[in-house]
Amino acid sequence: MKKAFVLAVACSTLFLCATLSVVASGKYKINYEFSPDGKTVRVTNPPASVVPGPEPEASSKTIFSNFSHYKLATYFSIWGETIAQGGQNYPFQTWQAVAFTPTANATATKIEVSASRQGGGNAGFEVGLYADNNGVPGSVLQSVHVSNLSQYGQCCEVATANLSPGVAVTAGTQYWVAVTTTADDTDIYAWAFNSTNMTAQPAAGWCYGSEEYCGSDSGIWVAYSYVQLGFAVLGQ
Repeated sequence: MKKAFVLAVACSTLFLCATLSVVASGKYKINYEFSPDGKTVRVTNPPASVVPGPEPEASSKTIFSNFSHYKLATYFSIWGETIAQGGQNYPFQTWQAVAFTPTANATATKIEVSASRQGGGNAGFEVGLYADNNGVPGSVLQSVHVSNLSQYGQCCEVATANLSPGVAVTAGTQYWVAVTTTADDTDIYAWAFNSTNMTAQPAAGWCYGSEEYCGSDSGIWVAYSYVQLGFAVLGQ
């Protein structure tokens, strides 16, 4: 049996259900349904209206992007991965990262991600560019707090992190884009999958919490291979 709840209610008692439902507040009353482990989330009633995705900037080049050129389906807005700090609003901390490899030397100046806020709140999350460490995110090259977030389930706005100064990236070297949280990022978020490539690609997940949610991998990045989350790295 599914149960609806408000985000202010602690989720831990509700994970007894096979799935969870969340009703968003604000302009659109969007319903979310979590997977049994709480790590993926889908939208059960997306809004009928669509905001076209961002236009490419003439002054920037695309270092990597899996966003669709079809602006009414820039990414797959109704299914994605949960991002949460844990604590009062969610029973464990969960972050996600995706890998990319530049084909030419460049300077990354902007990261766009198809991540947004579930429910209400006015906090944000961290969008970071990371070096690789044996197939998982390593040292952070730059991380930016982003708080002007759209509602998860809507398409096709993106959360934008401007890197200042820009970060030099090297052709043929793997890097990571991660969406993480800090103690100030207390809302629950979601990062939607891309809509252009359904092949499995390098990814990594972070889980911090009890063995019930994180198994034996609490507090470390764990590599896996799956459909990529939506993102673009732009620069010069």
